[in-house]
Formats: sequence, C-alpha cells, structure tokens
Amino acid sequence: MAPRLLAEWGDNRQRYAMPSCIAALAGTSPVPFESGNYATVHHRFACVKPLRNALHQFAWQSTNQEPWVKTYYERKRREGKSRSMAVQALANVWVRVIFAMWHKREAYQCDTFETAQRQHARRVA
Repeated sequence: MAPRLLAEWGDNRQRYAMPSCIAALAGTSPVPFESGNYATVHHRFACVKPLRNALHQFAWQSTNQEPWVKTYYERKRREGKSRSMAVQALANVWVRVIFAMWHKREAYQCDTFETAQRQHARRVA
C-alpha cells in the first residue's frame, strides 16, 4: 500500500504547502453545498481519484494495525457516520500525519502521534 500511496502522492516536498492541499487534491476533504434553505456536504468530484482510492484503502487497512485508528473509526460510526464517511474522516487524519512525517523526514512513531493527540484533547477540553 505504501508504494502506491507514494506514487500517487509524489516526492516533491515543495509541491504542497499544507495537508489541506493534499486532502483537496485527493478528494477526502468534504465540500459544503448550500442552496436556499438546503445545506449539505458531499464528496469532492474534481479530484485525483487514484489518490483518493489509495488513501481510503490505506485508512481502512490501518484499522487492523493501529489501536487509535480502530478507536477513531468506531467513534465516527457511533456518531452515526456511514462506513465510507468514517473512512474518509480517517483518511483526512492520515493525510495530516503523513504530511508531517514527510516534511520532517521522520518515520511513523505511534507514541509521538498519541502524545500529540492527548495534548490536543487537553487544549480542546
């Protein structure tokens, strides 16, 4: 899965300024739609579909490998999200994690992510 993700993502570190650029390019970021009194959110249609597919598959497969990923996925499902919506939200989290690793040129450390997650939870609460 990693070689496919790297092939779709690319290796030019100056290409993307922020993780949101990659999420928009991949189509994992939600797009709000409003018309009169009607408001909803849908998938981004104009995107690189192979990159979106690679991110979704990576996110789904990671639920079997990382405990925090499984917890996050199950929390989204309890919130009433469909399977695809939960995987899309998880893919957005992975975009931020991979982007940080990519720019810092560091390997994935579960401890580092969990520490940052706890610190963020304290700030939000």
